[in-house]
Amino acid sequence: MSTSSQQGERSTEAGTRRHVRRLTSATIGQSAPAVKVWRASLAAAAVASIGACSSSAPIRQASGLPYDSIATEQLASGVVHRRLVANQGPFTINVVEVSTHRRDLVITAVRALDSLRGRELTSSMVARRTATTAVIAAVNADFFDLKTGENENNQVVDGVVLKAVPITDSPFDSLHTVHTQFGMTCDGRPVIDRFVFSGAVLTPPPARAILPLDAVNFRPRADAMVLYTPAYGVTPADSAGRLTVEAPLRAVAQAGDTLVFESAGAPHTGGGTAVHAGEAILAGGGAVAEVVRRLAGSLAPTTQLRIVTSFVPKRGRLCTLVGGWPRLVVDGRSIADSADRLEGTFPRFSTTRHPRTGIGFSRDSSTLYLITVDGRSESSSCMSLAEFAALMQALGVAQGLNLDGGGSTTLVIRGQVVNHPSDSTGERTVGNALLVTRRR
Repeated sequence: MSTSSQQGERSTEAGTRRHVRRLTSATIGQSAPAVKVWRASLAAAAVASIGACSSSAPIRQASGLPYDSIATEQLASGVVHRRLVANQGPFTINVVEVSTHRRDLVITAVRALDSLRGRELTSSMVARRTATTAVIAAVNADFFDLKTGENENNQVVDGVVLKAVPITDSPFDSLHTVHTQFGMTCDGRPVIDRFVFSGAVLTPPPARAILPLDAVNFRPRADAMVLYTPAYGVTPADSAGRLTVEAPLRAVAQAGDTLVFESAGAPHTGGGTAVHAGEAILAGGGAVAEVVRRLAGSLAPTTQLRIVTSFVPKRGRLCTLVGGWPRLVVDGRSIADSADRLEGTFPRFSTTRHPRTGIGFSRDSSTLYLITVDGRSESSSCMSLAEFAALMQALGVAQGLNLDGGGSTTLVIRGQVVNHPSDSTGERTVGNALLVTRRR
């Protein structure tokens, strides 16, 4: 799983296997009573807009009991923060509700240090983005390697595929499978699914072949074709018994999920190649090395090579994608009790109580929920995955996903940490975060 304190440090790499794939004027009468009705309706609409994302029904615990304390704050039009306290438990819960219908609100991801690797405080990531963007709220996101800070799942930031893997890069998943991820399509729809990378290299005429691309900025153990971008830095060096052929490329354009390149030189072996801005390396390892060599050799300097970086199931182009583990709510139904069987979690993580971070959205996808549960303190005793799923259901979540938790659990509002991270040193440096921003 992650690298939060609930799991311990990563000591091995995950094995991988290859995947081939209103009211209107017509409704207003002319009589005085009708005018009064219309005015009353306008007043109600104004109240509703102030309390956007709120539910008319009182917020209750999963048990049906009322919370002992509820504090509600309007952070912006379409964004509400609630702090829920239940003395029996006890539980301290923070929820940020975001209207997805507002075009001025954007849910985006940010990587620590704006790099594929490295760790940074969630509050620090917010501070960096605040220089150019109005950041309303943020939570920590995906699981990561404690040593390198690299996230375990597919990563898409601002429409750019930062990392794409054939299966989740986790040493804790007993099934070695694809973990559930959260994304935002480029037209503003939230999605939760087990997205699988479906890349392809489209060779130029006359061959017009379609070659499977196995990963982006990740080196599988098996024979594979990989695209390395400047985010990776320096490509992996060849190891004993494993030859890699690299084809240097020059970036020309991007159209949706298709990248266009031209040849930037002859193919070579050895690895250890620095990838600078505007460049890329198409690498073939093992049995795929000769395929890349022949492809590179067939490219004239101005011949264009198209590379598709998409994911299945197809939900439209993704502008944001981060990983989680595991999915907790599907169509309003909790599947937390099946997490160990479905996604390879284990009792020490799933049934033991830990601080939790999660994300979900309503049945009509109109409201997004960012949720944190504090823990490991006298004021809050954490939650199991089943308890967390029940909380999501009580809040109105129809599709819900668990994100990295434990000491990583952090909620930042207006630049300040508003929950209580469980590490004795305070807020933990993490691999990435999800931000609620407003277009300026």
